[in-house]
Amino acid sequence: MNTFKDWTAGFRMDCRQVLVTGATGQLGRELIPRLRARGDSPVLLVRDPKKSLQMFPDCPYIVGDVTEPFQPLSVDAVYHLAADINLGRRHEERTWTTNYTGTQNVLEFCALNGVKHLFYVSTAYTAGGRNPYEQSKAAAEEMVRKSSLSFRTTIFKPGIIMPCLDDVIKPATGAVYQFARGICTVHRRAEIVRRAIEGTLRLPVIEPKFRLWGNDDGRLNLIPVDVVADFIAATEEEGTFWLTHPDPPTVGQVARWIGNAMYVDVSVEPEFQMSAVEKVFHRLAAPFMPYLEGDSFHSDIRSCPAITADFIRESVRHSLL
Repeated sequence: MNTFKDWTAGFRMDCRQVLVTGATGQLGRELIPRLRARGDSPVLLVRDPKKSLQMFPDCPYIVGDVTEPFQPLSVDAVYHLAADINLGRRHEERTWTTNYTGTQNVLEFCALNGVKHLFYVSTAYTAGGRNPYEQSKAAAEEMVRKSSLSFRTTIFKPGIIMPCLDDVIKPATGAVYQFARGICTVHRRAEIVRRAIEGTLRLPVIEPKFRLWGNDDGRLNLIPVDVVADFIAATEEEGTFWLTHPDPPTVGQVARWIGNAMYVDVSVEPEFQMSAVEKVFHRLAAPFMPYLEGDSFHSDIRSCPAITADFIRESVRHSLL
């Protein structure tokens, strides 16, 4: 059941009034300040009011969930960011409910409340259908395209969203960091990483060799979250925009940089006979492994900072603490 907080006093009547789903997520945390800076008055749909107030104490909110129909509200636009990014099939029903049914509820809200413009964040990874996340986002995106009869629609298709390049000390989440934690776990490197960060690592560390199935020269499309947020906040046109890195690193580069962070000699090879440890890891990381074949995407972003070895190493190390 959605509950309502009186937010009308927080709105400036000369501003565009917008509803934002997924506001406390990685992208929402970057987008909300940018929307406010451009003069918008956001109201947030949140499940955890305490978290919302800690992040955005001056933003009005509605307590609710996109998986349920939410109450009538007069806003000019909706930014639908909320999504379940789990790649595995263990929580497949939850992923579909959040990504597909949630988008269906947002579309119904827009139609019933006279919303003028829907901004929907999809993903660049909708063509392959390799996991429930891709499948549910592809279906939701198609639903958005077919439902844009009474309001304008803009669809954003980001690559794999990463933290800001200048903010590596914050522990990071997402598939890349779950992948890194998997390598850390099977090789029992957490204590070594902790001591390295603290500066107490004294003796040389033996680096075990570790191989991954994949395409060393394939491209892994990693995109900093602040670049994505900048583009979304500055965009008013209808259409579909690919928020992908115009020059992403290779799969081999990212794998080696992750390995360097944990003192593991990681290589990417198309075929090999797996060791026992490699078998365990590939079983645990199965949902992410198709991404190691690489992908090629169009990009509407003309300039983007490079994803560097230092950024990957430091952000991975701090995500393991």
